[in-house]
Amino acid sequence: MSKFLHHLSKDARRRIIEVLASGRSQRDLAEDLGVTPAAVNKYLSGTTHPSDRILLRALTIASRAEMEEISMIIAEDLISGLEDYIKWAMENKTLYYRSLDRIESLATKSRLFATRRAGISLH
Repeated sequence: MSKFLHHLSKDARRRIIEVLASGRSQRDLAEDLGVTPAAVNKYLSGTTHPSDRILLRALTIASRAEMEEISMIIAEDLISGLEDYIKWAMENKTLYYRSLDRIESLATKSRLFATRRAGISLH
């Protein structure tokens, strides 16, 4: 379920920590994440980035409002990566219909799911 976290950029990882740090002290965030305050400081400065395990923990401690912001960060980052991949594959003539069909199917399923859920709007 958390495989998608592995594909996040260093920038997206930092931004997720920034969202969480905006509503709590670095000390409290460190305690919630199970790391030292120095580690949180390094995440925020970009010196290092949180591991997949720390990101998974971040998702469990996020408030509803934080989760919405984090979800947008994740979506934008993964979509940007997919766009880069498609451009690269087109340039190298390695983009296949099978891959495009899977991407299109996933997008269609996601759109149907989102429109059926009460309170969820597509922007």
